[in-house]
Amino acid sequence: MHNITPNNRKRGILGIESAIVMIAFVVVAAALAFVVLNAGFGTTQQAKTTISSGLEEASSALEIAGKVVGNASTGSSPKLISITIPLKVSGGSGSVNVEKNLTSVRYISTGTTNISYDNIYNGTLSSTTYTNFTNAFNAAKSSVCSGYATKSCAFIWWSSQRNTNNIIDPGESAALTIILRPNDRSPALDEIKAEIVVAKGAILTVERQVPTLTTQIVDME
Repeated sequence: MHNITPNNRKRGILGIESAIVMIAFVVVAAALAFVVLNAGFGTTQQAKTTISSGLEEASSALEIAGKVVGNASTGSSPKLISITIPLKVSGGSGSVNVEKNLTSVRYISTGTTNISYDNIYNGTLSSTTYTNFTNAFNAAKSSVCSGYATKSCAFIWWSSQRNTNNIIDPGESAALTIILRPNDRSPALDEIKAEIVVAKGAILTVERQVPTLTTQIVDME
């Protein structure tokens, strides 16, 4: 039988203490590693969200869905009476709310008619759909654009709609029509620009030169 000397007992105690200290270091290191990894994942997610948000803001939520069409007066001094821009939700975008308090339409015309308006948007015709521009135009003149004789006015209407709200959903067909008051009507060769500003997404800008006005319906492409 071996005798355990005092020195041997001291070495055993020191070994246990060292093991405890090492385990404590390992636990602390593991905890720190978890915190660092968690912070890294959080930063990555935040960066991803920021990038997605930036891309969403940089891309337009709406796009032109066909030919831009004008309505013109004919006679000795023909002028553009209104412009209609067909609209749809851009590919990959969600629904777009076009309520009056969330949307604005800037309108600029240079040349013979030199005008600039920050916002002529008066809202939507969302209670029903319209088979053509003329029906929507006539409805707007007695409702959202009743003051068009003294103030140019823009409104949005639907030719195909899933419901009767003020939101353009994917798959729906809508249009922006600008009715120009008599003093704002442009003759041929004037440059016109409309900017549609919605709550989310880049501004949709439509620029055209007024062509020779020989018919009432004018192709603005």
